This record gives sequence, C-alpha cells and structure tokens, in this order.
Amino acid sequence: MELNMPKYYGYWSLRFIDVQTQHLGDGFCQYATRTHLVNELPTQYYDDVRAEAEAVIPLITDKVEQLIALNFSSKLNRRDYGVGRANDRHKSHNFLFGLHRILAGALSSVPHIRDASVNLRPRVEAFWFLGGLPPDRLLRNLRKNCPGSKDLENDPIDRPIQGESTPFLSLRVFDCLPDVVSWDDPLATSASVPDNELDPRAYGYKFKHKHATTVAGFWPGEPREHSQLWLHSREFIPKVALEFGEKRAKGALLQKVVGASFTQALAHATYLGFGPVTELTYPIVQQSAVSDGQRWNLSVFQLNTCALHSHYAKDNPRNNILWLSEEEELFESVDSGGVKGLNTSLLTSIIAMYMKKGVPRSNPTPYLGPIKQLSEHPACEEYRAEFQSYLHNLLSNRPRHFLKPEIYAWEKIFKVDHKTRPNEPPRRFFEKHYNQKHPGQRRLDEHKPIYVPKILRKDRRIRFKPKLNTQHLYQYD
Repeated sequence: MELNMPKYYGYWSLRFIDVQTQHLGDGFCQYATRTHLVNELPTQYYDDVRAEAEAVIPLITDKVEQLIALNFSSKLNRRDYGVGRANDRHKSHNFLFGLHRILAGALSSVPHIRDASVNLRPRVEAFWFLGGLPPDRLLRNLRKNCPGSKDLENDPIDRPIQGESTPFLSLRVFDCLPDVVSWDDPLATSASVPDNELDPRAYGYKFKHKHATTVAGFWPGEPREHSQLWLHSREFIPKVALEFGEKRAKGALLQKVVGASFTQALAHATYLGFGPVTELTYPIVQQSAVSDGQRWNLSVFQLNTCALHSHYAKDNPRNNILWLSEEEELFESVDSGGVKGLNTSLLTSIIAMYMKKGVPRSNPTPYLGPIKQLSEHPACEEYRAEFQSYLHNLLSNRPRHFLKPEIYAWEKIFKVDHKTRPNEPPRRFFEKHYNQKHPGQRRLDEHKPIYVPKILRKDRRIRFKPKLNTQHLYQYD
C-alpha cells in the first residue's frame, strides 16, 4: 500500500485564485509562497538581448501604432458589452493577442520563437501544503479535550492550498530560462519574507473541497514544456481601486502577480518531478506581463523552493524571488492624429522577454524514473488508456458519482446534540461502530476491484481489474 495515495473525495483546501485578491492579503500571499519582493526588474538579466531588441523597434513601430489605434479608438465588435470588467477583459485580450502576433512575426528568425507553442487561456493550477499556520478554534478545542494532545493545543498545522492562475496567453519553448541569481546569492538564501500568525480566513480567503489538482496548461509529454512568457489581463484592478482606493490597487496587483507566478512555476516543477519531498535541484524562472493594453507591469519570478510544509515553515534555507516593475504606459493617448507618446523603452523590455534564450539542463528530471511517459509503461494498452481517462476525469474536478457523506440537519439535532434515538443501530460514519471510518480519510485505492466478464478476459484466471497503484500504475499483487 502506497503512503502518498491522494484522498478519494479531495482536500478541504484554501482557494488561492490570482484574480480574487483579498483586502490586506499582501503579506499572507508572500508568506504562502515564501516570496521576497524586489520592486524593479533585473535589468542585467537582459543585457545579452537588449541591443537586438532595440534593433526590432523600427520594424514594428507602425504596426503597433495601428494596433493601438484600432483597439482604443474604434469598436471591434457589434455586441455592446457595456461598461464593466467583461468589456475591459475583451478589449485587453484582443490587444494582447494582436501584439503577440506582431512580435512573433517580427521575431520569426529567432529559433526558439519560431518553434514555440502558443496556448490561449490555458488552465493552470497547483496544489501544495503550507505549514506554520495556527490551528483554528475547533482544532484547539479538540486537542485540549484529548488527553494525548493537550501539549499540542497551539502547535502550527499544515493547510492544503489549491492555487489557480488565469493567464490569457502562454508561450512555451524547448529550453528553460536561465537563473536570474545563483542559489548562493543572499537574495535567494536570506531575503526577508513576511511572517504570518493569523488563520487565512481572517484575510477573507475561502475553503472548498477539491481534489489535489496540478495542471501546467498542457499534459505531460509535451516537448515544449518550458514557459517563455505569460500574458495576463488586469481588468479587476480598477474595481479594487474603486472599492478600496488606489493604494489598495497596488496590493491587489502584487497578489495577482505573486499568486499567478508561483502557481505557474510550481505546476511546471511538479511535472518535472519536484515537490515537497523531492526539493528543486535548480531554479525555475517565469516571465509574466500584466496589462490592459495601455498600462503594463512586467515581472520575473524565480522558484528556488517548493517545500513549504511545517518542517520548512520557518527554517527553509531558500526563498523565492519576484522582481516586479513599476506601472508603465505603452502610450499616452489616441486621437484623430494618431497615437501619442509611444513608449519604445517599454516595448524594448517586452521584446527582450521574447528574445531571452533558454539553456538546456543536463538532467532536468532527476527524481523521475526511466519511464517518464504513460505510452512507455509496460502495462496493457487498455489499462493505460483507462488510467489516462481516469486522470483526466479526476483533474477535471467533477463531483463523484456518490457524493461525500455528510451529517444531515436532523442527525445533528437528534443523534449528535441530543441522544434521542438509542434503539437505532449505529451505521453512519459519525457513530461509533466496528467499521467506523471518516469519509475524509478514504483514499483513491479504497474501493472494490472491478469485475471483468468472462468474454472480456484475456486470462481466464484473472477475474478482476487491478487497482491503481502509485508506484506500478497497474499491477496484479
């Protein structure tokens, strides 16, 4: 029996969504991802491509100005979306896609851009356990009333976190980006990270029962698995500024960039075989841009550690780093005379992100076995296809055919709070009986084996399908 088999009904996990920012949640967002913030871009990181990027500017200036005039001085769709975030998002996505087409066409001579893959609105999610969080009142009371855990009443706990990133466009290439700073740099070993002594619900974060889902925007086996650039829209920022003021809009942007960058990097790291036990052997770098077409924030994120559980909650030898630029405008205004004040310096920085060349790793997956793809597994073909279908269904987060058992209102009144049914046999999960087990502790492999009809058996002696196994995939034990 494998010890790392996930739960059958999923985890009661914190929803860490990049566009659902919380008031005063900046510090917790950095603590939950162990991220140190640097309020500027690492300009020396792009020294090798800046001259080439500046040479591209004269070739695309007219096309970029035409795109700006088309998107910001005319109506692109007969549908009237009205005033609001949907209209802003629609306009931002149109502009970002048009700008990407212009830049990709101008950089078609660059090998890694010519061979890159583009995904629109990819699904990116990551799951991790965050340690060092204080227990809630229910758990403290439970520990206090249990004789064996009275001394552990206020000990910190691990909280499952389900992160979600919502990029509009992702550009994937064959090689990963080089390190911004080395692991020996003080910025990666001893930089300050905000501490947290409050429950996440104190900041307004919500919990939901979900499967532990990690999706990097593509399925494992894709050769272009390393990200070159992520483009995000920022239509939610004006709403935050309107409700809480301009000062809080900056905090919302920070939460968006930190949450999205860490989720994207951790999802990719998980595909490479890294996790809370198998710590990173090299940094993973992500480039992102958050924009509505006119206002831009560029960022570079370096993932140095993905072990955030209780053992490394306070004394982790490394921390992650985010370089976030100040807000810049790509242009000043658009009128009948054309585009005014095109910011070529910002455009050069965006092109440099496209042109930054990756580096090949000698051993990018040190913890993965010789069989890295499902198609290479020695299991039978029908079992491999069944496992692929089961994995897709599990990661889709569709509800189970039989929902998780719950305590109904009448049971809470007549069975839990008031013992008014003494003659009824104890059969429910919250009642003490010989086979009592909480449904939250059920594992994915705790089910009856599936019967195979005689006519479908390849071996008459094997009457049941083998169970899913985390080590052997499928094996008759």
